[in-house]
Amino acid sequence: MRGPVGSIHRTRVDHAAVAKEARERPGAWVRAAVYASRASAYSAAHRVPLAERMPSYEPAAAFEAYAISTVDGPVLWVRSTDGGPYAPLPARMVVRIPAAIGPEREETGVLTVSVLPYCPACGGPRGWDRIRPVELRLREETVSVDRWDNPCGHGDVYADVLVEARCTPPVVDPAAARGRGHHSADPARAGEFQAAVELVVHAADHSRGMRARQAAALLRHHGHQEAAALVELKAHEGGHLSAKQAAHFLTVEGAARRSASSTTQETHA
Repeated sequence: MRGPVGSIHRTRVDHAAVAKEARERPGAWVRAAVYASRASAYSAAHRVPLAERMPSYEPAAAFEAYAISTVDGPVLWVRSTDGGPYAPLPARMVVRIPAAIGPEREETGVLTVSVLPYCPACGGPRGWDRIRPVELRLREETVSVDRWDNPCGHGDVYADVLVEARCTPPVVDPAAARGRGHHSADPARAGEFQAAVELVVHAADHSRGMRARQAAALLRHHGHQEAAALVELKAHEGGHLSAKQAAHFLTVEGAARRSASSTTQETHA
C-alpha cells in the first residue's frame, strides 16, 4: 500500500460502504481500512464521530471509531451507535494465564496479566466480555485460568499473551502512586527518579508478574524517558528482570547521581 520513496501516499477508503455496513450491524465494530501511516489512521478515528469532512458518517455522534497498530499496519475500526448506548471497550483486558509457560513458575501456577483489548492480528475487539474460567492440568496440579473467544475469529495463545503483557504498560494513576515505597526501592532515596520509582512500585504492587520491559513501557507512557531508557538497557543486560528490580536499580542510580551532585557542590563551595 506504500508508494515509492519520496511520494505522497493517500489511503483510499470507501467510507460510504463502511458506514453502510456499520449501519446494517449497529453496535458491531467494522474494520474500515489499513492506513499508510499511524497519524492518518488516528486522525480518521478522531473525525469519524464528529463527521468532520466525512459526510458518510453524518450526523455527528452517529458513529464511534478507534485506530490501532497491527502487524499489517494502522487499522481504523468503526461502529454505528444506532440503538445504543453500547458497552465501551475497556482500557485493558485482565486475564489469568498459566505461569508454567514463562521462565519463572509462581507457586499458584497462575499469572494475572493485563493486555490491550484489541486483537494483535487485525486490531478488532478482543473477547473481553467472553472470558470464562477453565480448569487446566499443569504438571502435577490443576489450576483455574481464563479462556476467551475473539469476535474476529483470531485466537490468542497463552505464550503470546504473556509476551504482550510484559510489553503493555498497566493503567496507573500517577497521583495515586505518589508516596509508594518498597523495602528495596525507597523512592525518597531515588533523587531525580523518585516519581519514576513510585510509578513502577505502585504498578508492580497491582500487577503480579510485571517485568522490567513492561515497567519501561509504563515510564515512557508517562513521560519518564530517561528512566525508561535506563531500565530498557538494564533489562537487556540482565535478562529476566522484574519491575521491582528495575525500581531498585533506578533508586540506586538516582541516589548515586544525587551523591555525586552533592560532592561536586561541596568541592566548589
